[in-house]
Amino acid sequence: MLSRRRVTFTPRDLFKEPLRAVEIRALAARAPAGVRGLLSTRSSQYKALGLDRKKVSDAELVALMAREPRLLRRPILDLGDRLVIGFDRAAFDALR
Repeated sequence: MLSRRRVTFTPRDLFKEPLRAVEIRALAARAPAGVRGLLSTRSSQYKALGLDRKKVSDAELVALMAREPRLLRRPILDLGDRLVIGFDRAAFDALR
């Protein structure tokens, strides 16, 4: 999809090269919903950990996401001036 739109990107396998906490915090600072906007509440890992979004601090979430990439919404597309988190068809369609 991105290649067809001639969007240049560098893929990163988050399971082989997980994001570091500092990278997660940097993304969260740019994300409209912050750290919680990066959290994949549908992931099996989220459910297995029994997390309660209301009781877990942002700092705890960042540490958990750094240890367990399945907690991150994917894909994460960082275009420098734009950030797309999770599959958002409208956002992907708008890429040029």
